[in-house]
Amino acid sequence: MKITREQARSFMVGRQRYQAHGGKWQGQEGVREAIRFLGAVQIDPINVYERNHHSVLYNRVAGYRPEMLETELYTTKSAFESWCNALCAVPMEQYPYLAYKMRQNRASYQPSPEVLDAARRVLSAIADHGAQASRNFVTSTKVHGWWDGAVSKTKAEKAALDYLHYTGQVLISSRDGQHRRYDLPERIVSPALFAQEVDEAEYRLFMLERFLIAYGLSQTGLFRFGWLETPKTNATRLLKSLLDSGRVTALEVEGVKRKYYCHASLLPELMSPPSISEEDAVFVAPLDNLLWDRDRLVDFFGFHYRWEVYVPAAKRVYGYYVVPVLLGERLVGRIELKANREQGLLAVQNLWLDYDTTKVRDAVARAAAELADYLKLRLISPEQS
Repeated sequence: MKITREQARSFMVGRQRYQAHGGKWQGQEGVREAIRFLGAVQIDPINVYERNHHSVLYNRVAGYRPEMLETELYTTKSAFESWCNALCAVPMEQYPYLAYKMRQNRASYQPSPEVLDAARRVLSAIADHGAQASRNFVTSTKVHGWWDGAVSKTKAEKAALDYLHYTGQVLISSRDGQHRRYDLPERIVSPALFAQEVDEAEYRLFMLERFLIAYGLSQTGLFRFGWLETPKTNATRLLKSLLDSGRVTALEVEGVKRKYYCHASLLPELMSPPSISEEDAVFVAPLDNLLWDRDRLVDFFGFHYRWEVYVPAAKRVYGYYVVPVLLGERLVGRIELKANREQGLLAVQNLWLDYDTTKVRDAVARAAAELADYLKLRLISPEQS
């Protein structure tokens, strides 16, 4: 099937269901619906003006407050934290499939003896005394953690909890700020879901289809294609079977070299995407679902974006935490925002516009003012900061 770049762009933006474009999700129920529709909301701890996961939902759910996501994750348990794109909030109904993946992680990943020893102690404490956090354990044993350099700085119990979570032996049951508490899965997941088992074929098919639906339009060059930790040939072989059965359609996008794929259930929306308002701007969170594939941004939007958080300061082109500005179906520029909560301020530190018009600047100003209201901060301009 052949489509234009304009069709691809309209579809991808429409699939996001941003409030600025007429999205209908509201309040607590809207958070639940958004997570289920999106398939995954990426969780990230960095908080320059707002954390990624809260920004993703703020942009889509009217009346959103951060505690609403916490309610879905830890009280109603309609969602839980697991790994697909990265650590994400995912619908609880996906648990049997992700549990299969986590069991495979346990079979394939071998931590150090120190971490295994700590894991046994931690798991015993959780079983006997309920949910635990890393800070509940006092130890002098340090191991080499993910972010450590030459010197091992990570507490053994912290690494053990990460290992137990990665392998599905515990789930995150709550958070106190950024401190996670972990409990046994059977205390969090409903008995019916916990007892449900899937085999490898069911798992692979579910994950690839869920990935294709979550991404909207995707291409096999993406390193996390299919959310399957498997050789690319296995994923492409499964993709071919879906193409042959008509459950997935291959797309040629006019003027784009890469081939994209669309799940058959999304074709009606691809051919007739929702109308997109061009009145209100969206500050797109750096790990927003729209930005998951940076090649796709170039192909459909002509927009090059790199999140420079992990780029050395001297090599950054824009700044530490700079996000794209979306207006209608166009990515019109970039904005750098920073919150100072002690002083009660939200600063617009920099604004780079590729389309510098009064309409665009007015839309950006309104979006910044609305964000400041949500954060309960006073907005200041670059000249005031």
